[in-house]
Amino acid sequence: MAINSITGNTLLTAGSFPPVRAASTGAPLNPAAGGLFVVDGVQLAAGDRVLAKDEANSVNNAISAASTGPWVRTTDATGNTQFFSGMAVTVALGAVNAGQTFICTCQDDPVVVGTSLITFASQQVVATATQQAASTTSLTIGTGSKTLTIPAGKAFQAGQWVLIQETSNSANQMLGQITAYGSTSLTVNVTATGGSGTHADWTIVLTNSPAAAGYQPPVGSGNVTGPGSSTAGHVATFADTTGKLIQDGGTIVGGANTITPAMLANAAVAFGVGMLNGTLVASVAGNALTIAVKTLAGNNPSSSDPVFFLFRDASAGYAVIEQTAALSITVPSGATLGTVNGQANRIWVGVLNNGGTPVLGVYNSLGGTNILPWDETSVANGTGITSSSTAPQVWHTASTLSSVVLRILGYVESTQATAGTWATSPSKVQLFGPGVKRPGDVVQKSYSTTTTSGTTTSTSYANLSGGQTANITPTNAANPIRVAMFGSVTYTGAALNTQNGAIRLVRGATLIGATTTGITTSSSVTITQVEGAISIDNLDLPNSITQQSYTVQGKIINAGSGTLSYPSGTDGPSTIIMEELQI
Repeated sequence: MAINSITGNTLLTAGSFPPVRAASTGAPLNPAAGGLFVVDGVQLAAGDRVLAKDEANSVNNAISAASTGPWVRTTDATGNTQFFSGMAVTVALGAVNAGQTFICTCQDDPVVVGTSLITFASQQVVATATQQAASTTSLTIGTGSKTLTIPAGKAFQAGQWVLIQETSNSANQMLGQITAYGSTSLTVNVTATGGSGTHADWTIVLTNSPAAAGYQPPVGSGNVTGPGSSTAGHVATFADTTGKLIQDGGTIVGGANTITPAMLANAAVAFGVGMLNGTLVASVAGNALTIAVKTLAGNNPSSSDPVFFLFRDASAGYAVIEQTAALSITVPSGATLGTVNGQANRIWVGVLNNGGTPVLGVYNSLGGTNILPWDETSVANGTGITSSSTAPQVWHTASTLSSVVLRILGYVESTQATAGTWATSPSKVQLFGPGVKRPGDVVQKSYSTTTTSGTTTSTSYANLSGGQTANITPTNAANPIRVAMFGSVTYTGAALNTQNGAIRLVRGATLIGATTTGITTSSSVTITQVEGAISIDNLDLPNSITQQSYTVQGKIINAGSGTLSYPSGTDGPSTIIMEELQI
């Protein structure tokens, strides 16, 4: 870069600092305290260059070298002559800042390290400031040439398009193309307008720039001229490429305000959904849960605003049913559907094709610690729902059905203090579609493997000294955690007969699976050391979205003195696999 001469500073031969590995994301890093912690998802190592730009006192903003103790400013950003407004630094890594460049915006000349407020701003923010301007020129909204007085130095050029919007009322707008810009004078040829009146508080933004984010160009009848459509039910189309002249476009396919089912089938198949223009609404009243199908406008389906259901047919094609009347199912008080007191539950909602008439059904895939998925590829049966509907893994339907086609619409989540007393409103209603997990799908998986032996000499269950603990944080309280543990255990002690050891896995006071007796010897054999295998695999229901810890415990059975070790130092590691499963 060209040499920069800054008054009060030495000659600088570069306009930027060398890159940093990571940068702060809004919270102070406290360089004076130091430490090798995680910044913007990046684990720092000793010597890493870090941009601390968000300190509580901007005097402490710096480019520093990370260390376990207090950080020190890097040699290229230590002295007063090394900073000036416009100096740039690029960030290499980070979930938020990777690839971004930050500009020093301190206006002191010279900058005095330890005294000046050393501030940094995103290059995009700095650039955005040149892509917009304010003006107090009095203008009347209308098309044609308009001239405004704006600050000099903006990134405006002839040929660019700008939106001129009243700052205090966004409805008053003009859209046009710059014909001239020099010094503080901007001339724009306005081609489209919104609102009306004469105003003197304007914000001008380049339409193709980041500065225009959130701004809406003029829309409405003020942007076009006739002739319009003169026949009821006809649509208007543009007559040319100017965007100003419209014409009568005739009727839409299928007639006014109608869309035929055949027009929607291909779209529904492509998106893998079974319902179009529909959503689910769940509510509780009188200790009963009601789930209703509504249109996207929030109304019951009708002939003028129908909901469409897409089913497989006997020839492996698709049948579309147009629903034009209210459709719902009520889970009455007493009907638990196999849910449990105080346990978060997920109730799936499906629609079944009863000879061309859609019937709603509900399904709980979790029975005890067993998950039974529903199956859209096979015919289903429906059991008429009553207050005695307490079985999980059964489709409970508004009426009894046999061997009918099923489509899944979504699910409803809630936690009821007393199962079957539907008093608490659902916490979540989710439509089914691409990306939504099915019952039995793995939501997340976590592993813990160790070769370090934990030990105990206790004859009652106790955490192993130095033993294994595995953690997972569920994403949904309704989901169970599958916990599997594999390894080997060793008992070492005096020459005693029938020495046994047991290992178990717990979450707090909750036993996971069954206690495993890993060591057994014959009473006729005198031993000093014996090994055995351990295997536990079970579903756990933490009913929580906080971190869950699974801990290995052990004890010695019928022992005099000795030590139980897990995992065995000679037979490989212990592995705990944790999977959050969708229900």
